[in-house]
Amino acid sequence: MSFILPFSLILSMAASPAPAAAGTPSDSTAAPTDSSTVRFAPRGVLAITGSDHRQVVEPAGVAVDAFGRLWVTDAQLHRVQRFDREGRWLGEAGVLGSDAGQMRRPGSVAALGAANMAVLDRENRRVMVYDLFGRVQGARVELGDPTLEAETGRVDPAWLATDRGGVIYVTDPARERLLVFDASGRLARTLGSYGARPGSFRGLSAVAAAPKGELLITERLNARVQRVDAGGRPLAAWPLPIEARTAGALPVAVDDRGRVAVADEASGRLWLFDARGRRLAELVGLGRPRALAFAPDGSLWVAEAEPARVQRFVLTAGAEP
Repeated sequence: MSFILPFSLILSMAASPAPAAAGTPSDSTAAPTDSSTVRFAPRGVLAITGSDHRQVVEPAGVAVDAFGRLWVTDAQLHRVQRFDREGRWLGEAGVLGSDAGQMRRPGSVAALGAANMAVLDRENRRVMVYDLFGRVQGARVELGDPTLEAETGRVDPAWLATDRGGVIYVTDPARERLLVFDASGRLARTLGSYGARPGSFRGLSAVAAAPKGELLITERLNARVQRVDAGGRPLAAWPLPIEARTAGALPVAVDDRGRVAVADEASGRLWLFDARGRRLAELVGLGRPRALAFAPDGSLWVAEAEPARVQRFVLTAGAEP
C-alpha cells in the first residue's frame, strides 16, 4: 500500500460557461463560474498493487460509512474491501458467484442507515446488504425477481444510491429510468422516461441523494446534471462540459452543504458545483474516475480505474497557492 500525490490541480475560475443542454429548464443555471476560489488539496492516494488479498484491480464503487471507514468495490475481483481513515486494510467480503455472499462485478456502494452498507451486485441484478464488519446480511432488492419483473420488465442496474431514510435508488440506463425502493426493499415508484425534457433522461448515468432528500442525476447524451425532488419533480438543471457521444461513467456525489461533485470517466476531469449549479472548481488528470464519495469531514474520495487507486482530496477555500 502506498500514498502518493501525483496530480497537478487546475482550477477553472474564469472558464466560460458551457452551452445549455437540450431540455434544460428555463430557471436553471448555465453552470457559471463562481468568483470565489475553491481548491482540491490532495491528501494521499490509496494505491494497492501486487497479488495479495488487499489488491485492487478495478475499483467500481467507493463510500464512507458512519465511522469514517472507506469501502471500495472491485468489479474484476468481485469483492468489497474496507479500510480505516489512514488507509489500513480492515477486511474484505465477496467472491465470484451468485450465492449468498458472492458477487458478479459489484458496482456502487453506499451507506444504508447507520449500521449497514448497500452494494449493487450488477450482474446478479440485486442489492446486497452488509453490516459494518463486512458480514453479509442478505439481498435487500432482487431485481430479477419474477414478481418485480412482471411490474417493471427487465431491469439492468448500473448505479445505486441511498438516502438517510434507507430508500434505495437504482438506475436502469437501458430504459432511461430510475427505480425507487423503500427501506424494506419494495418498489415504491419509477421515475423518468426517454427524452430531453426536464424529468426525462438520455444517457442516464449516476444518481446521488442530497441530505434533504433531493436527487442529483447525471446524463451523458443530454450532457447535464438534473436536480429533482424525491418524487421526480424537476427543480433545476445545468450543463456539463463533456463529449455527449463518448462512453464512460459520470459519477456524482453531494456533500452536506449541497455542493455537487461530478467526474467524467472519458476525459478524466472532475467538477465541483454549488447547489445551484455554479461551477466552483475543476480538476484534470484523473485516470478514468469511476466513483466519488464525500466523507463526513467534507473530504472527497475519487476511485480511478487506470491506474487502480482511490484518491482523497480536501476542499479548501482561499487564494490559489
